[in-house]
Amino acid sequence: MELNRKYIGLTLIIAIAYFLMGELSFGILKEHSVVTIVIFAAEGLALASAIFWGKKVWLGVFLGQFALAYSTGLGWIPALLISLINSSEAVIGVILFRRYSLDMKLSRLKDILGLVMIIVLVLQPFSAILGNLVLFFSGVIEGSGYMASLFSWWFGNIMGQLLFTPFILLLLLNYKKISWGIYLLYMVSFALFIYALELVVVVENLALLLTFTIPSVIWIVSQKGLNYGVGLPVIIAILSTYSVYVGIGAFAIHSMLDNIININFFILVHISLALISGSLFEERRQRESYLRNTIKEKVAKNKEQQLILMQQSRLAQMGEMISMIAHQWRQPLNNLSLISQTIILKYKKGQLDDKAVAYFEKASKKQIAHMSSTIDEFRDFFKPDVDKRIFSIQESVNRMIAILSPVLRTHNITLEHQVCDNCFVEGYPNKLGQSLINIINNAKDALMENQVKEGKISIFYESTEESIILHIRDNAGGIAPDIIDRIFEPYFSTKNDKNGTGIGLYMSKMIVEDHMGGQIVVESVAGITTFTIILNRSL
Repeated sequence: MELNRKYIGLTLIIAIAYFLMGELSFGILKEHSVVTIVIFAAEGLALASAIFWGKKVWLGVFLGQFALAYSTGLGWIPALLISLINSSEAVIGVILFRRYSLDMKLSRLKDILGLVMIIVLVLQPFSAILGNLVLFFSGVIEGSGYMASLFSWWFGNIMGQLLFTPFILLLLLNYKKISWGIYLLYMVSFALFIYALELVVVVENLALLLTFTIPSVIWIVSQKGLNYGVGLPVIIAILSTYSVYVGIGAFAIHSMLDNIININFFILVHISLALISGSLFEERRQRESYLRNTIKEKVAKNKEQQLILMQQSRLAQMGEMISMIAHQWRQPLNNLSLISQTIILKYKKGQLDDKAVAYFEKASKKQIAHMSSTIDEFRDFFKPDVDKRIFSIQESVNRMIAILSPVLRTHNITLEHQVCDNCFVEGYPNKLGQSLINIINNAKDALMENQVKEGKISIFYESTEESIILHIRDNAGGIAPDIIDRIFEPYFSTKNDKNGTGIGLYMSKMIVEDHMGGQIVVESVAGITTFTIILNRSL
């Protein structure tokens, strides 16, 4: 029951609105034929209602058209037939609109052009031809006036639909979203502007009039969008029609034919301008919104990926740290083993005296202290930096060398390093040291893989007024030209069969560039690979 009430109410509203808008158009017809074919608004209402609510509006269109036709003096049979034609036209319109997947928001140029093609090439030829045949066979028009009546019907309905269908449709779609105070401010301001041009200043030159109105329409559409833009041609049509009534302005000073051409051209220009520019601006806004959302998604994914990479890097560093601690502890553990064996032998021989116990205590404490200090050094070195500070590059290099030297010695790799005095930069010393460890570990792995007999890694510096340039060079045989551009990519590794993670050099690059504000590049010539880190000097 509730559904039936809503349908009946909608049908009555459409019928009454259609009738009133048609009466307004016919009222203009009786007074000024020049604007007869300009604003037959009822057709715009019918098509907008059909697109928004669907085929069910046909009855409201039928009743409104029947009342309108019958009130003009048509017999009930031609009025009935014309009403059937116009209500069928609305149904055909919504079928085609949906058939071609057009969007009611009219936010794409495709939607605008599709709507225009349906109106101009299908709906109005359909209703104009059949409607005028009804009028002809009913004796309302004569054969000699058929073509003129056909054109007036076709063109007048096109103008009504192009003007009012987008306007009404977008109001129905967005009436809850529109800020009505701002909307009315723009519409009233534009109406006052057009009124001043046509009825106060009385601009009689059509070209001059267009030079004022076209930029105004484009500006409003660009600022507020298509919802505002579709109302502007309606205002222009109403005020231009009014200027014809009062007999002044650009559309009342020439011959009737010139006036017809001028007013129709003037309104069509603004309809086309509002619809096309509005859809183009809307498409641009949608693309910008899509790009913004895509960028946000990518940034979020990148942040997530960075967290994963950092976690993987920490795990890899933990593995490296354990390996290096093992190398650092190997000698103290060997010493402790020898000391223990000595004590055991003395005990078995009965030679375990106070002197031997004192030696054991002193020697074992020394080795244990060394192992404890090693743990402290590694803990401090791999502890995340909290704040940026100014530090000496030499500080990071020395701590890194202290950690790596035992590992490199185990594999007979020589590490040469130059002392860099007054090499101060701002950043995170531990992070810089960790990036250097990644680079040197890669060099070590390459030297071992290529079985270089006299493996050597060199650290040296260049200094300018603005920069500190740190070079790390190895003689491991170089990097192949086809992969050198990829070595800083995450997960790229030439050591997959040896559990290479492919994140060490990537993390080094991220630390140097993102955390230290520097640059890192690599060069490989004649079997010699050089990593160069460029940092801004602080002091």
